[in-house]
Amino acid sequence: MARTKPDTHRLALRIIAIAIVITMIPGILVFRQTGVQTDATRDENRSVRLAAQQLLQNDRYANRSRIERMSDFARNLLSGKRSFEDYDLAIQIAIAQGRYDEAAAYQEKALEVFEGSEEESAAQYLRMGYLYVLLGEYEKALNWLDLGIAVTPYVEAVLTRAQVRLNLGDTAGAVRDAGACLSAAGDSAALLPELVNIYEAAGEYATAANLWTRVLENGGDSKYLLDRAYCYVQLGKMTEAEQDGERYLKDHEENRAITGTLLGTGFLRAGDYTKANRYFTLALSGSETDPWSLYYYVVICASLTGDHERACEYGERLIERIRQGENPGAAQAGVEDVTGKVRAELKPLDYAHLCQLTGASYMKLGNFTRAAEVLTLSLEEKDDPYVRYLRGSSLLAESRWSEALEDFTAAEAGGAEQENCRYSMGVCRMQLGETEKALEDFSWVTENGQNASLREEAARQAQRLEAEKNEPAKE
Repeated sequence: MARTKPDTHRLALRIIAIAIVITMIPGILVFRQTGVQTDATRDENRSVRLAAQQLLQNDRYANRSRIERMSDFARNLLSGKRSFEDYDLAIQIAIAQGRYDEAAAYQEKALEVFEGSEEESAAQYLRMGYLYVLLGEYEKALNWLDLGIAVTPYVEAVLTRAQVRLNLGDTAGAVRDAGACLSAAGDSAALLPELVNIYEAAGEYATAANLWTRVLENGGDSKYLLDRAYCYVQLGKMTEAEQDGERYLKDHEENRAITGTLLGTGFLRAGDYTKANRYFTLALSGSETDPWSLYYYVVICASLTGDHERACEYGERLIERIRQGENPGAAQAGVEDVTGKVRAELKPLDYAHLCQLTGASYMKLGNFTRAAEVLTLSLEEKDDPYVRYLRGSSLLAESRWSEALEDFTAAEAGGAEQENCRYSMGVCRMQLGETEKALEDFSWVTENGQNASLREEAARQAQRLEAEKNEPAKE
């Protein structure tokens, strides 16, 4: 005996049940992965540059004609024992030619025959230390710098040692050296910026910001405003960071891309998504190349501010770039960094997250077909129970009950919010005619759910199914 079809009222109840699944997607979860990592990075090349400056500060080291005349002589120096003066000349030639390994070998020979005062010996130790810095052998560099500084604690040498300590991971030692240099540096326009960079690399941004203020108050170039803004971003002082950034742009309007990137990442981390969106838009307008890596941040900000059309537009642009073979891990494309540190604020693009955000925005716009397609791209990159829940909701909205049920089941098993999954599973099973299992799902939500409105709706659906089940079949 065939059962009668549900009447219009019952059908309306089922439609309401489906609508609830679609509208109950929690926005805060859709955009949960928005954190921007801002770990400070060290500029290891800074110590190399400082060492090279000390080695090449005398013009005679760079006399190219003399270097060429003495090249043959220098190449033969190690064949026998020579005087210190011979080795010293060979060292100078090798340094000027960038052959630091040879210079270090000559320096060892020179030290074996050197006879001079303690202070003169210290100068040789420092030179050896600088050479090992240039060779990237920081442990050896530190040992030789320690010997030289113990006798002649030149500011430049101590500053170089501070950078070496950073390269070796000795942050506390680097800060001690920087502190020792502060009084000697005075208001030196050359030394203070180098000292500030040590404090930045050590994560002491308050001290660094104060020193940038000292530089600026003593006639420092307005370019340092962006450096101070960087410190303020790290400190979470976005009002001060924005003021410095805007002041910087008045003199350096051509650097809109990197300024917008810095302020955009800062405001995103601070939770001001409207301003973050504004500054990432500025960054996009300020680059001569296509800074496609920033599209990811535009998608994040647009999603969080409810501009889902923009999120989908830039999400599709970026998905297409990656489909064409661009590297999704490149987080610095098209952004010229005049500070050498702002690009480190950009975390590598998370392709799965990008597709998740884009798919969720398509859901908000009611384009469930494209939403399911983009969310599938996310799942192909990384299986995530919450993304499975989102795709299941898109499939449910298109009445693809079996596929949706599969996603909701996997989402629940993977740890997604159970009451949402169980309610949605109940809806799918109800549509597939699996009445007993649907009743189990709705009853579970009624008894265990935390969402009052969802609990009430589950109870109504369960009551209706029970009534249908107990209703006498009509002939």
